[in-house]
Amino acid sequence: MICLIYGNQGPTVKSQIKKNGESFLNGEKPDDLNFIKLDGNNFLVQDVVDECQYVALGYEKKVVSLENCYFLLKPKPRNKIDADQDYDELLRFIQSGGVEETLLILSVTSSSIDEKSEIFKALKEKAKIVEITDPDEKGWNEYVKAFVAKKGITIDRDALIELASRTDGDVGLFINSVQVLTLYTNHIRYKDVCLLVSRPLEDNTFLIFNLLLDGNNAEAARMLKDLKINGVEPVTLISQLANQFRLLNQVSYLYRKKYTQEEIAKELKIKPGRAYVLSKYVYKISEKTIHQVLDDLYQLDLDIKSGQVDRYYAFEMFLLKFKTQ
Repeated sequence: MICLIYGNQGPTVKSQIKKNGESFLNGEKPDDLNFIKLDGNNFLVQDVVDECQYVALGYEKKVVSLENCYFLLKPKPRNKIDADQDYDELLRFIQSGGVEETLLILSVTSSSIDEKSEIFKALKEKAKIVEITDPDEKGWNEYVKAFVAKKGITIDRDALIELASRTDGDVGLFINSVQVLTLYTNHIRYKDVCLLVSRPLEDNTFLIFNLLLDGNNAEAARMLKDLKINGVEPVTLISQLANQFRLLNQVSYLYRKKYTQEEIAKELKIKPGRAYVLSKYVYKISEKTIHQVLDDLYQLDLDIKSGQVDRYYAFEMFLLKFKTQ
């Protein structure tokens, strides 16, 4: 039997591996002999197939879990063992349906699966597929509340809302953040979350973007200094800021085509709140200016990477000189 488990939420992927594996063992206590865990970055797929065909002495069934199956991703990342991989053997094994007494679990912590690959097509036909989807905003808020309640953690309501916002659907980050907070205090307050849990980098970039379009250039530059203390590189901010201006350009185009904010959010696959904020800026900045800003950011990125300018100083000057017209 074969099972594929994938999705962005690492803890949930691991939970599903455990759940499916233990269910297959049907009451047998899992150990190193009947629940074998391998890393796809280090083990060749042909060796994994061989392992599936070996009998587990003393057990009726066994589980072989191959994590980090990088070869299922799109684009496929480089790996030092890739040249030695015999994907044809794995493909034949999948197409045969595997071994009845062994459950092969293939897993990867990512949603970027290459659905056109021969291996995925074979898995879709012959294997059980478990896709871990990211929670929507409502589902995420409910998960955070339920987790805190189950653990008996004392937390103020505004702190809970801020914690949910800062972890933004990332189960692993949320769990780690809760662990850090509970080591620091027995009663989590809003200021504790602000002190110990960093905002997602994309949110910081969006705040800088908003400050620029509202004319608060000096405040945007101050944010850059705070991010510098946390080791955030300007080239990362430049890339994400460019993405925000490209998104604004798309929103502007759809808005002028008489799309509603709900339709814009659906078309661009963004949150309705973000569509609302971006729609407010449609008439603050022209398409010509947006294109010029994108050109300036491209040139700034090039100058920084070629070592022609100091990366923090140059980006700070861009923020201070920014104009919407």
